[in-house]
Formats: sequence, C-alpha cells, structure tokens
Amino acid sequence: MKDKKVRWGIAGLGKIARRFANDLTQQADNAELSAVAARDSKRAAGFAGEYGCRTSYGSYQALAQAPEIDAVYIATIHPFHKSMAELFLTHGKHVLVEKPAFTNTKDWDEMSALAEKKGLLLVEAMKSVAFPAYRQLRQFIRDNDVDINSVQAYFGNWHEFDITQQIFNPDLCGGATLDVAVYALWLYADLCALTQKRWVKPSVQYSKDNDTSDVDENVEFLFEGEMNGRVGASITRNLKREAIIKGPDTEIMIHGKWWNPTVIDIEHRGERITIEIPATGGGFEYEIEHVSSLILNRKTESDWMPGSTSRQVISVMETSLTEQGFQHLIRQS
Repeated sequence: MKDKKVRWGIAGLGKIARRFANDLTQQADNAELSAVAARDSKRAAGFAGEYGCRTSYGSYQALAQAPEIDAVYIATIHPFHKSMAELFLTHGKHVLVEKPAFTNTKDWDEMSALAEKKGLLLVEAMKSVAFPAYRQLRQFIRDNDVDINSVQAYFGNWHEFDITQQIFNPDLCGGATLDVAVYALWLYADLCALTQKRWVKPSVQYSKDNDTSDVDENVEFLFEGEMNGRVGASITRNLKREAIIKGPDTEIMIHGKWWNPTVIDIEHRGERITIEIPATGGGFEYEIEHVSSLILNRKTESDWMPGSTSRQVISVMETSLTEQGFQHLIRQS
C-alpha cells in the first residue's frame, strides 16, 4: 500500500475545482488526478489538459462508471451535492464533497447510510481543520488539558449585490450561512468535540444590506453554555479575520485568514507559544492527503472531519434558516 496512489476524479469544474486540482497535482504524494467531468465535454477536456489529466468526461454518469477512479471530489454548487453524492456512492466511489456537504440533515442521513452500506468514505471538505498548524493546536489543547470556554470567529467579505451570483441567488442555496458561516460553525463544533463540551441551541441574528435581497447576507450565531460562542459570517461586509479562543488561563489567536490557519499564538499559564507552519500549496493538499490515506488504509470514517460534526453543523444551519423563513434555501437537493 505504501507506493500506491488514490486515483481521484473531480466533478464540477469551477474555481474551487481548479484550486483543488492544482494542489492535487502539485502537492499530494499519495494521490493523482485521473479524470474530470462536466456537463460540457469540451470544457472537461480543456480542464483536463490544463492539469495533465489523462481522461475527461462530458457527463457525471460516465465518471461514476469509470473503472480507473477510486474517489471523487464534488465541487458543484450546493443544490447538486446530494444527487452527485448518491450517484458516485452508488457506483462504488469514495466521496469528498465540498462544504456544506448538504443543506439539510435528511440528505446527510440518507447519504451516510448509503456510504456505510457500500463500505465507502463520505467526507465533508472542511479543509481548515486539516491544516498542520491547526492539527498541532488541537494536540496542544489535548496534551495540556486546556479548558476552553469561549470561541469567537467571523468570516466575511464584501461582494457587490448581484442576483446572478450564486451567493445572492436563493434558488442556488446562496447566503452567508451556507456559503461561509459553515467554517465558523465547524471551528466551534470541532473545539466542543475536542474538549467534550456540550452544544446548546444558539440564538441567531440575521440582517441584510440590500433591501431586495432574498438571502441571508449577514448572520451571527450566539452560543451560551459550557462553551460560549460568537461566530458569524457576511457576504456583504468585510469582517475581522482573527479567531480568538479563550479559557480561564489561556488565550489563543489564529491570525489572518483563520480558516486557512498557518500562524497561531498561544498564551497558556504564563507561557507564550507560536505555531507557524506555512502552507505548502493552496491549502487543499492536506485534506487530499488525509482522505487519500484513509482510503489506502481502508478506513470508512475521518477522525479529522467526522460525520458527526458535519451533521451537527448542518442541523444548526438548517434549523436557523428554517426558523427565519428561508426554507427555500435548504430543500433543493
């Protein structure tokens, strides 16, 4: 198994697929790009040529049936994740699906059951928790039995209002919650799991900056309990980028784009520590190598990106959007 490589396919060939393909072909030692697929065969062939990929398909069905593929990265927009995951799992392919994996828990449960039945991996592509700096932070928290009682993290970038953009289009599951709040919710959820803190239902505040918008443009989730949390996101405002994690005798700051963590300062019981591990590529290489390693070792669950955390985050997003009247955003898949 040592010299084997996982043969990856990519379904959906937009911007994020390009970033994934670049890291897959340039940075991952235990994986290779074997095929790509889009609904347009010329587009698929062009993409394949850019990354030295041998095979391209003009349909997702053809990729699902391809014998040379072990795993598929789903990079289509949110509404199509469920049908794509079902297609590839049914045909025996491991699945790494871009975040949010699905927009409601029903889809997650159905696809998780299918993956389990087939003995396959189903993993949500939350790349931030696979970065080496973050893995080292988790190890420090575990080794030192660090108590954490608050997390603050926001992810927001200004975009000009344009209904033709996916993030502003309700029919394409746009909005801040599904697009970027998923990162902050994942950070909070992962730290709760690590420190064995119980979740409580958050209070949620939504607002929008464009009167005619039909999606949630700004959102803040407020958790009160064993671990307090103030996490949120925006698609119309630039928000501060550091994530701040605190405990009775600890303060941790993840600097810069905390969702691509490379520099982390820790002050713990009077000691100051800096974790600094620059990314070797665009940041996708770590989740690619992690999932590929799981496949090579015949694992069916990721301990870095566990299904239980994905389901928990999806449930919070689904509940909050539903309660705020955004049902049309979450029933597309």
